[in-house]
Amino acid sequence: MIENTIPVKGISLFLFTIVSSFVVLIYFFAWDSQNKIDENSNYKTSWFQESSIFICPLH
Repeated sequence: MIENTIPVKGISLFLFTIVSSFVVLIYFFAWDSQNKIDENSNYKTSWFQESSIFICPLH
């Protein structure tokens, strides 16, 4: 007997994995950008680095 239901658990776990991966990437990118800024006061940040530091609540 085949059920025609949507695999809610699988889709939700897949989306959770994608979102958590982006969160970890943003955290590490903001951490690296913050270290570059701390080491060199004349370091020019790109818009992506500035936005990653702004988005990450820990930086």
